Amino acid sequence: MAQSTDVVIVGAGASGLRLAGILQRAGIDSKILEGRDRIGGRLLTVDPGIDLGASWFWQNEKDVLEVISESDILTFPQHAAGNMMFQIPGSVKQLEGNPLDQQAWRIIGGMQSLVSTLAQALSPKTIKLSTSVTGIEFKNEITVNTNQGDWLAKHIVLALPPVTALANITFTPELPADLVKVAKQTPVWMGAITKVVAIYDSPFWRSKGLAGSAMSHVGPLREIHDISDEKATFGALFGFSRGEVVEHEVIAQLVELFGAQASSPRQLIVKNWSTSKFTSPPEVSDLNNYQLFGSAELRAPYFDGQLYFSSTETSIDAPGHIQGAFSAARRTANALLNT
Repeated sequence: MAQSTDVVIVGAGASGLRLAGILQRAGIDSKILEGRDRIGGRLLTVDPGIDLGASWFWQNEKDVLEVISESDILTFPQHAAGNMMFQIPGSVKQLEGNPLDQQAWRIIGGMQSLVSTLAQALSPKTIKLSTSVTGIEFKNEITVNTNQGDWLAKHIVLALPPVTALANITFTPELPADLVKVAKQTPVWMGAITKVVAIYDSPFWRSKGLAGSAMSHVGPLREIHDISDEKATFGALFGFSRGEVVEHEVIAQLVELFGAQASSPRQLIVKNWSTSKFTSPPEVSDLNNYQLFGSAELRAPYFDGQLYFSSTETSIDAPGHIQGAFSAARRTANALLNT
């Protein structure tokens, strides 16, 4: 027998959790259906406080600051002191200053604290983990098919990348053609990215006057940052690549940029977001038109206000950031509360 709720939210990432909290405060019942066995979506923190997904926020992001102010979360500025490294084929240079890491902020213990705080504020049993949505049928009432049984709802919100939703869910009737066209071409933020983190006993590069940041036209890592903890009890460098990486090539690059001490990290963590079914569709690496973020088609309601999209890709406010996800949640909540 199908269970029922006012609003089904697909995805327990930043947007889905924020939306559920807003609706709860307004007296509207919702259930979050999450295919993974964890909350957070593209916010993922692992020991010893390393962010494998989003790492930063900025002081002009009002929704992020609001969530932080409502909690006991502590923050600190991204380490920026020192010089940046620049790598081109056959050459490594140390540049004066570090324009790469200015004005960003981090959360003590990792960004997953944001979503944990939001989840803890929800009523028990709001979040349904390991529950993947496979089909949605729109009639007078919405029927949501999952691997754990069906749900009935008045509204459904897809708080995951639009193209990922289309890849994993069957819609009856079919979605409008103009929406499908835009959604299938819209990139997934971080969806084609592999994030690599090298953890050391200390941030040794700082004593050399280096910031731990680098830009490279060689690879495998194209952009590198210092992601050590706030007290520098360990050192960590992380970088972005696309697709699969070879670990010994990563180490060789770090040695070339930061010296021999980089040759022996105590741990190397590799997170390839393109292999996550609930983040990225198979064709994610082909999606590069970031101008489609915040498109009108992605912000509109469908089926007479039964269906909404609410991920960071749908936002016109900081799309791709956590702020974008929270802003999308606020936009969707306002629409639902005014129907």
